[in-house]
Amino acid sequence: MGCDSCSSGSCSTKPNDGLPPGMLQKYRLNIDRSDGFLVWIETERDPDGSIRVCDHCKELLGKIREMDQGRSRVWGAIFGHLELKPLYGELYSYGVETLYEVHDKALSTFHPEAYADNLAQIIIRTEPAVVLFGATPRGRELAPRVAARLETGLTADCTELSLDDRVLSMTRPAFGGNVMATIQSTTFPQMATVRPGVFPVPEPFREGKGTVIYWQSTCRNLKDIIASETKESTGGDISRAKVLISLGAGVKKESIAVAESLARKLGGSVSCSRKLVEKGWFDQSHQVGQSGRSVAPDVYLAFGISGAIQHLAGISSAKKVIAVNKDPEARIAEVADQLIVGDADAILRELDASL
Repeated sequence: MGCDSCSSGSCSTKPNDGLPPGMLQKYRLNIDRSDGFLVWIETERDPDGSIRVCDHCKELLGKIREMDQGRSRVWGAIFGHLELKPLYGELYSYGVETLYEVHDKALSTFHPEAYADNLAQIIIRTEPAVVLFGATPRGRELAPRVAARLETGLTADCTELSLDDRVLSMTRPAFGGNVMATIQSTTFPQMATVRPGVFPVPEPFREGKGTVIYWQSTCRNLKDIIASETKESTGGDISRAKVLISLGAGVKKESIAVAESLARKLGGSVSCSRKLVEKGWFDQSHQVGQSGRSVAPDVYLAFGISGAIQHLAGISSAKKVIAVNKDPEARIAEVADQLIVGDADAILRELDASL
């Protein structure tokens, strides 16, 4: 039980005034009723102008399925207008049972304050135990606003989730990435932002049927967006690559062209460690690690990367890691499926020539 002004049951108002002694504990009247999962469904536009569900939302829905085995309800919350209708069946097939669509053409464009107000109202209505966001630029802007409105906790930038009954354990890098901390919230709903790419994108696992509820937004006086520009990155999205050639501080600048040649031959992309971004050799969109991107390629080829914990946090979902390093004791050896001890530049050239 909780007060009338919140759904978390975490406020200081005493809910047992007037009840016989012990009744609250005997009948478990002080147990929060929150149950199920709610995911903010983020969308993006393809170059042809069509709208699609971001892959990280499918990752979150697949992780919910893995943790909960379909025992609890799953809600989705999405913003937009008529262009969203073709997405319903796909979302249902990934586990969403009830989709709340904030049906407002003006909200087809991201407005963080209006999104937060509507999401908070939907969460109060549905009372989920867990609310998840992708740790994308928009998700990182939106989730704290929602948590503040609900007066609940938020664990940001998670790389792993686990569930025990309704209690969510959220793992994230802490203390500058030097440790991995596992956190549990003391309030409901339990909220987290999760890094894209840390979980695999699942195959659809249920029939594409469900319920859509059109939610009428009451937000007015939206801010005027004067201009919006998406920064285009070169070399494609490394988080979607099946093969990644990744370069670290142990390679020379001339090896970048060799790595790009190798990536083309393998149908992959080139990424890097943080040190090469700091040197100005790569744009940050190519960076793998805690302050870069989390990736889940089939093969991750690391050349001259020592394996700082901040970098390893970004490759935890890679299926196979092959590392090339002069130092047989490099930390990356702890996670590598295969370690080749040798000169990274020379081996990179030989591999490219052999193909």
